[in-house]
Amino acid sequence: MKLEVLEGRKSLALRDLIDEPMVVELANGEVYGGLLEAYDVGGVIALYSCMLLDRKSRKWIGHDFTMTVDGELRPDPMPEFRLADIKDVFVLPEAERDKLYLDDVLHIYIDPYFKPLLGIPCEWHIGEKQEKHSAECDAPLHEALVFLKTATGIGFNNNDELYRRSEEGFAYVRRRLLRYGARIP
Repeated sequence: MKLEVLEGRKSLALRDLIDEPMVVELANGEVYGGLLEAYDVGGVIALYSCMLLDRKSRKWIGHDFTMTVDGELRPDPMPEFRLADIKDVFVLPEAERDKLYLDDVLHIYIDPYFKPLLGIPCEWHIGEKQEKHSAECDAPLHEALVFLKTATGIGFNNNDELYRRSEEGFAYVRRRLLRYGARIP
């Protein structure tokens, strides 16, 4: 699978990609991957769950943007990039956007031959009691995973390192479950 280069005017295309995973190549050669948090009409985008590609090891690492909070230097949870500094933006093909997660997209950027494990389609979302799970979905497992992911996300909001580790752990558990036949999205 290959990622697509965002074509045309980035300012128009980015409006429809909020919360979508993407890889941003800067004109200076640095490569960042993350989920689009916001797009400013002035030509600035912000990414959350942002990672930096270490070209030597071909691995994604924590990004290098920092900010000062209460006199303490901390990683910026949503680094911003000016469109003028961006060479290319890579996104999933439109048909694959609801099927893959950020960790899959980052892996595809490094290795286009990577075959991500896909779950089954299920339209259920937490807090929507009227929605039902699809017939193929293992509803208790799906709900338990959503609860755990939501709880850890809330609990680690103020600690970027713990939040990143919980996201990586969740992605790992999801991949392992899918590999052994779990019926979850």
